[in-house]
Parts: sequence; C-alpha cells; structure tokens
Amino acid sequence: MDLLVLFFIGVFFTTIVFVIGRFACPRYDRVPLMEVDHVIAWTTLRRGWHALGAIGPLTNIVDDTPDGNRA
Repeated sequence: MDLLVLFFIGVFFTTIVFVIGRFACPRYDRVPLMEVDHVIAWTTLRRGWHALGAIGPLTNIVDDTPDGNRA
C-alpha cells in the first residue's frame, strides 16, 4: 500500500512539473500533445524542473562577508 501511495505521489509530481515545463515554453514553440514523443517529454520535464529551480533565490545565500573575513 505504501508503494502505491508513493507511486501516485510521484506521478502527481511529474505531472505538475510537466505542466509547468509545458507552459514555460513559448506558445509558438509548443508541440501538440498528440505529437509528444519521449525526447520532447523529457525536455519538457527538464524545462519544468529548471523553471521550479529558478523560483527561489538559493544562489544568493552567502555565508561570508564581501571582504572574505568571517564575522
């Protein structure tokens, strides 16, 4: 039962990432859903994953002062 729940969570998360990746692509560059093959699906998932990663400012976390000395 636990594996079934994890499977559904994984499918739901993958679907959300796919939808985000699909809408992150410009409208003129989108392929109709009936023409999506495994390569386009994979690149859409990657685009969605990168779009989710670009939301948070995680690259701006700095633990040193600008001159390199610790406080």
